[in-house]
Amino acid sequence: MVMALGLMPLGLGADKQTNPYDDEEEAAPSPSKMSPGEAAARRACTMCHAFPTPDMLDKKHWKEQVLPRMQVRLGVAQPDYSTTPDAELIKQRKVYTETPMIPAEQWPPIEQWVLENAPENPLPLDPRPPITVGLNLFKTEPAPFRTREPTTTLVKISPKRHQIYVGDDKEKLLFILNSDGTLAEVIKVGNVPADVVETEQGIYVTCVGSFLPTEVYCAELDFFARKGEGFGEKQVILKDLPRATQAAFADFNGDGKLDFALCMFGNLTGRFSWYENLGEGQYREHVLSLKAGAMRCLAHDFNGDGKMDLGVLMAQELEMLIIMFNDGKGNFTGDTIMQRPPIWGHMHFELIDYNDDPFPDLLVVNGDNGEYDSPLKKYHGLRIYVNKSNNKFEEAWYYPMNGAYKALARDFDQDGDLDIAAISFFPDYKDAPKESFVYLENQGGFAFKTSTFRECIAGRWIVMDAEDLDGDGDLDIVLGSYVQGPAGSPVPAWLVNLWKQQGLSVLILRNQLSERKLSRRDRGNAGPQPAPAPAGGRP
Repeated sequence: MVMALGLMPLGLGADKQTNPYDDEEEAAPSPSKMSPGEAAARRACTMCHAFPTPDMLDKKHWKEQVLPRMQVRLGVAQPDYSTTPDAELIKQRKVYTETPMIPAEQWPPIEQWVLENAPENPLPLDPRPPITVGLNLFKTEPAPFRTREPTTTLVKISPKRHQIYVGDDKEKLLFILNSDGTLAEVIKVGNVPADVVETEQGIYVTCVGSFLPTEVYCAELDFFARKGEGFGEKQVILKDLPRATQAAFADFNGDGKLDFALCMFGNLTGRFSWYENLGEGQYREHVLSLKAGAMRCLAHDFNGDGKMDLGVLMAQELEMLIIMFNDGKGNFTGDTIMQRPPIWGHMHFELIDYNDDPFPDLLVVNGDNGEYDSPLKKYHGLRIYVNKSNNKFEEAWYYPMNGAYKALARDFDQDGDLDIAAISFFPDYKDAPKESFVYLENQGGFAFKTSTFRECIAGRWIVMDAEDLDGDGDLDIVLGSYVQGPAGSPVPAWLVNLWKQQGLSVLILRNQLSERKLSRRDRGNAGPQPAPAPAGGRP
């Protein structure tokens, strides 16, 4: 079935101090008090997405980047196809409207209102606790493995095999590393690995096709069967897809077969679908959204009816988090949990239990800055949405973080609450390079102590995973670096050159908790110790 994604907010009564951009529609003045430019802007923008207020970008980037794109999207100006190699595909797919969506005379007042109200410079992040240097719980271990010029697109820890899956853009290979970071096996993928799902029979590898944006449908879903201690040849499950980022496996129609949902982020076009397992390697696609931007999905029974639902994070135009409820036969209806303007850059979300109640909460990350030359944005960061019951979520916590790309909530120190590890692909390298990696140690409630490691800019961290890598009972962290990347916020030239020459592909943050416990036990079993010598003398 095809389901239109409705915009039905579920009571997001977020605190205005923690997030000044919530509930823009409620905060809007009445039409009679608006200028003609503001009224026209609100009508035009909300035809397609949540309304971005002028203070979300500085004047320069509104004028040079966003307004020209908006003008084309609204059909007031014609696209310049000479600047893209995908021109014919964009024309074929009718990405841009041929009929203006607003009268042409409304555009000058919109442009004037936005530029008059946009700040000269990007607004700064909200205050946050200082990030100290020194990770007491983790030991940094640069992996001996390194590609010629690190362009890592995937790190995934296998806690059963005590290994790390590593994907690389330039090499188009899937590397398997031992727990010490040495190379164990190389799998010829012939595409760019973005995600791995392990099963008893083998591994499913989602391949993005192209790291950089493109309308060429070159993504794949591949399967590699287990063969002894390694893996066999590639079996292509799906091919010629929009850029795909991740798959979630579950039985969605109750027939006992393993189906999957697939995020096909794409670029200007994409989709989100679930694929029905017909047996004998055959699948039937059920399209759930024809919009670009599906970044990540999770299969979970959100309403407790025993049927597997889907949560999906959409970026690009929609910038929304949706729960799709399943009737048990594979028919889904969606509720929008939250939606933000299209410049927010959502990247990741995961289900967590932050407050120890029966309702799953959400950790959500936004910080993508890579579509064009972009300024730092004050609304980038990490957010926890608490489930107040019946999937009604409220934003309860916000941590400002430039260019935030991923965050994982785990009890790393095993004290009974959730800590958070976070990476940024677009940190403020000039004034806040320490936000490249931040460890937030839970101090109770929503208070965190923030720290990083001394070599935090030894790579440009784009991917991260956390599992028990070495089998010692605590959670380790693995980071992967992509040293080039799109324009985004500027990176110092000396740092880019250093990454290319010496930068890491993979860094292991080895959790020391189990060693400390063992050391304490050893001290406790050492028997009576001699009395200390008197100060200044010999015993």
